[in-house]
Amino acid sequence: MQTQTEDNALFEAIKGGRHELIDQLYLHHRDAFVTYAQRQLYATGEDAADCFQDAVIAFYKNIVSGRLTELTCSIRTYLFSIGKRLVYRRNQKRQRERPTDHEEGVQPADELDWSLIDRFDREHDHRRLQTAMEQLGSPCREILTLYYYHHYPIESIADAVGLPSAGATRVKKMRCLNALKQLVKP
Repeated sequence: MQTQTEDNALFEAIKGGRHELIDQLYLHHRDAFVTYAQRQLYATGEDAADCFQDAVIAFYKNIVSGRLTELTCSIRTYLFSIGKRLVYRRNQKRQRERPTDHEEGVQPADELDWSLIDRFDREHDHRRLQTAMEQLGSPCREILTLYYYHHYPIESIADAVGLPSAGATRVKKMRCLNALKQLVKP
């Protein structure tokens, strides 16, 4: 694990034109991301590797274009954040591309039974999530609701809950999300 000082030095070197360091950065963090994406995000190994490669490319482009001028978190956190969003998008796209019933060979009578079971599972999961959200406490519940339900940007959430910066809000959101995951675990 690299320190923030090492990350800043690497960032400055890449910003200064040492683009060959991107390959080292990719190789250094790739396996950890693939493992994380497979375990936590239910991605295939191939999807995880593709998304991480795209995350490294986005990181590089953001530096070269001048959109990313300073690090406010570790490089690993930055890459994992981008990679995670890419995996989510890929998973959503895959959900939308499911084959139709006649392509799968599903009989309409079988589908009715599964739809009832699916509906029951969704309602049960919804109740469990609702109970866990109530147990979280005010700041976490408010942050997660604003971010995931109302789709507020991080900066607006920081203002709404009185946190000092967008970075602090991101950290708090991740801690709240981890606490929620622990409460929802069966």
